[in-house]
Amino acid sequence: MRILHASAAYWPFVGGAETFLQAISERLVRQGHSVLVATTDATNAQCFWDPQQPRIPIREEQVNGVRVIRSPVQHLPLAPWSFYLLRRAATDLARLPFNTLPVLDRLAPFMPGVPSLEKTLAQLRPGFDLVHGVNIALEWPLIAAWRYARRYGLPFVATPLLHVGERAVQRFYTMPHQLQALRNADRVIVLTGIEGRELGHLGVPEERIHCLGAGIDPERLQRGDAARFRARYGVDGHLVTFIGSVTDDKGAVHLVQAMRRLWNRNIRATLAIAGRPVKPSTFDRAYANLSDPERTRIHLLGPVSDDLKQDLLAATDLFVMPSRVDSFGIVYLEAWAYGVPVIGCRAGGVPDVISDGRDGLLVEFGDHASLAAAIESLLDNPELRRAMGQHGRAKVTAKYTWDHIYDGLQAVYDSLADPSMGALETPGSHPCTS
Repeated sequence: MRILHASAAYWPFVGGAETFLQAISERLVRQGHSVLVATTDATNAQCFWDPQQPRIPIREEQVNGVRVIRSPVQHLPLAPWSFYLLRRAATDLARLPFNTLPVLDRLAPFMPGVPSLEKTLAQLRPGFDLVHGVNIALEWPLIAAWRYARRYGLPFVATPLLHVGERAVQRFYTMPHQLQALRNADRVIVLTGIEGRELGHLGVPEERIHCLGAGIDPERLQRGDAARFRARYGVDGHLVTFIGSVTDDKGAVHLVQAMRRLWNRNIRATLAIAGRPVKPSTFDRAYANLSDPERTRIHLLGPVSDDLKQDLLAATDLFVMPSRVDSFGIVYLEAWAYGVPVIGCRAGGVPDVISDGRDGLLVEFGDHASLAAAIESLLDNPELRRAMGQHGRAKVTAKYTWDHIYDGLQAVYDSLADPSMGALETPGSHPCTS
């Protein structure tokens, strides 16, 4: 099978969408399929609005057998402010009580700004068996791939990674031009039942929605050295860890505020924050407002290598990512692989991933008092931490490996390549919950 994948970013860009796409693309290649990924030259999320960010210089390459073609991100004058204004204008247009789809269609190639991507796709030799677009938040690559599929009469699969919940977040995922592509897709792959049900409410035919989840490779994990990390960073006592983009929406500021409450009560714990700061954010200001003793209890690791990440997870007592912008949260699975309990928020798809009270705890986004209480309750109870971590590890083994996810994806692809296979199960019978 010849497969075209499209997404706003791909390795070495690090993120949930990119991890998902790389995992399935490389498995498809290992199974004898041909995969081409059409993407951009972005190295991180800030590239889409900040022209000063570094880019990937290679336009075409093979990455573990996957052919990758990158189109350059382009910026409007006065970036990044022009990008912010464009996104705000698009969401405002989407709420107007008349048809704004033609205008949004014209704006789409600049969200993000990759106007050359459609031309790149048009130059590809026809002959793909299937097209799959990923990530509706940075929608143009997915929409361009959908248009390409319809132009050549090819089956189109979408994995939107919809962030469900707060209106302030969800409005960036549910504009008319975005929903048009999802409603017209032949299959829509979701990561949780929450996401699937919301898309059904938004008009995506339920019989086309299929829930797969996300995964990890357990055999590539569990090789971290806890003692090495603790010695390197002088960690003594409890270690609370955050891994992700250091942004307000990911809850990094709320976690610092929660830890500050615990330190004020003389609770001995160190906070490690691994990930790239993404601006705009209030994190720098929050960190600057800490006292010198408080700052000594935080290790800002920045982007980390895979080896350092494994050492960090091995050393961690409690993983916390109190985010409102995760459609799943693969990093929770990585923590569970080390037997570490997790804390997340009742936001996005996370409540379908974390079983509250069994393998982790859920709090409300932005409630740093409740977050502090949840952290303290687990730090004070090593037996509960151990039991929750074991439950999480068992769940990963049973449901959330890339091998499991790939089997489901292959079934979706096969059903489109060979319609005689019949319809797949819908989220109603495949809820994809914890």
